[in-house]
Amino acid sequence: MKTLTLFFLIVFATILTVNAQLTKGNWMVGGDVSFTYSQGKSDIAGKTFTVTGSPNIGYFFFNKIAAGAKVNYTFSESKFERGTSEFERLLIAPFARYYFLEVDKPVNVFLESAYRYAILNENNSTEFSLKGGVAIFLNSSVALEVSLNYLNSKSKNEYVGSQDLLLGFGIQVNLEKP
Repeated sequence: MKTLTLFFLIVFATILTVNAQLTKGNWMVGGDVSFTYSQGKSDIAGKTFTVTGSPNIGYFFFNKIAAGAKVNYTFSESKFERGTSEFERLLIAPFARYYFLEVDKPVNVFLESAYRYAILNENNSTEFSLKGGVAIFLNSSVALEVSLNYLNSKSKNEYVGSQDLLLGFGIQVNLEKP
């Protein structure tokens, strides 16, 4: 028990003394994974599980403001009374991110927006995403993130589209300028 207490005291002390690299001229590299599960109220609606992975790279053009690109891969499986269907999608997306608190805070709140274009999907879908979350810096460069993600998907087919809310977990590495 003493070892566990000592471990958490060291981690807490480390978090309180870090300075995040959210300043102009630095790079960020990382990604996140999001999950969603839905179950319809009727047998026809079925159950759907979706997982999305998103590696990204960005550049801080100003203190606390980064822009960059990400690739999003989505896999979704739906189970209905009469069978199962699967769906895959690969999208590329420019994004912009803003951190609300000062750059030296060990915990920071962020908001990110992206517009995604499908490159693997017969419906040629596009998505608008808005993500808000908390970045917990483990040291001056590495942050763990927890986020809530809103996705609004549209396609050329007027019957295909959705609005989803996903819980996301990620990691970001901020590379300090030399």
